[in-house]
Amino acid sequence: METIDDRHEIFRPYKASCSKCRQGFDSINLTCKAFPEGIPDQILEGKDKHEMPLPEQGNSIVFSAR
Repeated sequence: METIDDRHEIFRPYKASCSKCRQGFDSINLTCKAFPEGIPDQILEGKDKHEMPLPEQGNSIVFSAR
């Protein structure tokens, strides 16, 4: 039996900027160059457009439109 990661329920493709970003968004694992361990929920929910680096991010990569 296969289980879907509950984070897939959080991703809002019409609100989140992730799918329009050139930073290598991986829609299966919900990761990118800025967040190789997983994109935070507030970005996936579209509450944060990720125009400034987050303190816990560990790098300075931000949203960059394709």
